[in-house]
Amino acid sequence: MFQKLQLTIWILLVSVSCALAQRELNNFGGFDPNNSFDTSDSLDVEEHDHEKSIPSHIRAWTLENDGALLQEAEVDTALGFFHLYNPIFQESISNTFTGNFGGAYLSNDFFKRQGDSDFYFYQNFDLYAKLPSDIRYFNTTTPYTLLDYSQSGNKNVQNETRFNVFHSQNVNPDLNFTFFYDQSKATGQYKFQENKFHSIGLYSSYNTDKLVSHFNLIFNRVKNQENGGLADPNADLNEFSETDIYVVNRDNANSTLRNNTFFWNTEYRLGKTVEVEDSIGNIYDEFIPRTGFFYQVEYSGNQKTYNDQHQTEEELSFYQNTFIDSLATNDTIGYNRLTNTFQLKFYEAPDRKYTFSKRAYIGHDLIRIKMPIDTILQKFNHSNTFVGGGISRDEGVFWKWGAEGKIYLTGYRSGQTELSAFIYKPLRIGKDTTSLQLSGELNTLVPDYFQTRFSSNHHQWNNRFDNINEMIIRGKIHSQRYKLTLGANYALIGNYIYNNKEAKPEQASAEMLILSAYLNKTIESKHWLLKAQLLWQKGNQEKYLHLPDFSSYLSVNYKTIISKVLYTQIGADVRYNTEFYADTYDPATGRFYWQNEKKIGNFPFVDAHINLKLKRTRVFFQWLNAASGLLDGNFWSAPQHPLYRRTFRLGVAWTFYD
Repeated sequence: MFQKLQLTIWILLVSVSCALAQRELNNFGGFDPNNSFDTSDSLDVEEHDHEKSIPSHIRAWTLENDGALLQEAEVDTALGFFHLYNPIFQESISNTFTGNFGGAYLSNDFFKRQGDSDFYFYQNFDLYAKLPSDIRYFNTTTPYTLLDYSQSGNKNVQNETRFNVFHSQNVNPDLNFTFFYDQSKATGQYKFQENKFHSIGLYSSYNTDKLVSHFNLIFNRVKNQENGGLADPNADLNEFSETDIYVVNRDNANSTLRNNTFFWNTEYRLGKTVEVEDSIGNIYDEFIPRTGFFYQVEYSGNQKTYNDQHQTEEELSFYQNTFIDSLATNDTIGYNRLTNTFQLKFYEAPDRKYTFSKRAYIGHDLIRIKMPIDTILQKFNHSNTFVGGGISRDEGVFWKWGAEGKIYLTGYRSGQTELSAFIYKPLRIGKDTTSLQLSGELNTLVPDYFQTRFSSNHHQWNNRFDNINEMIIRGKIHSQRYKLTLGANYALIGNYIYNNKEAKPEQASAEMLILSAYLNKTIESKHWLLKAQLLWQKGNQEKYLHLPDFSSYLSVNYKTIISKVLYTQIGADVRYNTEFYADTYDPATGRFYWQNEKKIGNFPFVDAHINLKLKRTRVFFQWLNAASGLLDGNFWSAPQHPLYRRTFRLGVAWTFYD
């Protein structure tokens, strides 16, 4: 079924591309080039007697505020840090994960642990998926295509291959279609460690003065072998030269995660058209929106399966409990959500001195859950009705600010409230453009359904939890001139829920207080580029939460241009965090849980790299975990899960703008 769908989308894409190739786009326009990515300098343009070339401009944006705000986004074709392909390290400088690309992960930065997926068992994998909140919509004068391929291996095994395809093209100045396909297969250096994931999607945007619409259809798959880690949790990772000698806990366990998403957001605007004069004296008509009427629908279908064929009593003893079948595990957990939202927005008016936007919305969730109860797969339905609103100043030069509130009126989440606010203030200090940003949240959250009730072959619980109370404050100051960011975060959480030593959700009896501070600094000259990040964290209740005191990342690079055309960057990245009791991993649920028996950390993870760029082609060579074999064998990425050994990696990306 899924293969047929892929083929159908490919055929549609080729058909649309062929049709688009015949269209005349010489009169293309529709956005300010100052807000778009101009690729004309990098194109090899040939002048024809009868054909005028089209300048390539690309504009990208994301949807914010429940689809009510189009936030400008960057189009990345830069050379620097092209080698940082792993999404978990793009998001966080320190992570606990199962040691192989595509496996479960948990950020060691507490304030980056909230994922985008609302499916409880997908949250430790969702950076590998594409979800509606991740989509960057495009408007481009010429077709934009990106092909990205990389492969790695060491002397033992060819353990990872990635291939990504991205194509974006406009039918006319208002309508864009974008297609992507991301796939990865990581065999792993240790036994029964193979991870696969792929995402395929088609999305589009339609932007006119009065009608704005965004649509996406996405399919995500994650399929992993679950080896349960090394049987010896204190193994010397330098003892054997061949990794397949090490004994693992499971040899026939597999998990699969599926996510299918349909998303459509459309807006009809009321406003007025005025005459505007640009910087060179041209007069043109500009539409100023006053009121927007929104409708948004999102369907998210999710399923997790876990299979393990038990053969001996010793293998079965790996699990603390068995409730349904002692011969084999065949768990299927489902979570489907259909959300409809209606929203009304009053725009801030650029032709008025004192103005801000105002919006209000009402929505409804319809949720269906399925899981095994005894030997029967049972289904449970519930729903939520919510209302919310916000005010914001999104276009201000002096400052930007916003406040938002949401409350659930009926259903499972009845009584849940979410309040948030932010202030962004540019500051002029001497010749430096500095910005200050403060934000805060005050939430009363109903525990996730799967935290209160769950049934499978090896886990069962039925909990009565109180609502979680959160107060979170974030602040940072950024200096553009000095390329320096200083920030701090504070969280006070009552009724915190964590996974206890038995991998079951449990509610803390004491309030949690977490503090963090961080520094990001970039130093750049003609030939040198240094990027440093330092994170400090402290929690007051280690019986519920363990965090490394310090985490750091340092990238040192030498850059030059060879033969005036080949941009070159040679360097090394070093990641380090202090030793701590990292959470351990439960393959049956795909979740991490608290432990206090084994510490990991205090090991420098060193990746050396060479990045090259020639016109629209980028190449990198990388040696991952280069310090393994040279220093002690303490390169654990999670308890019982070692990181891959020294590995060579090659990657290449081709970008086409025409």
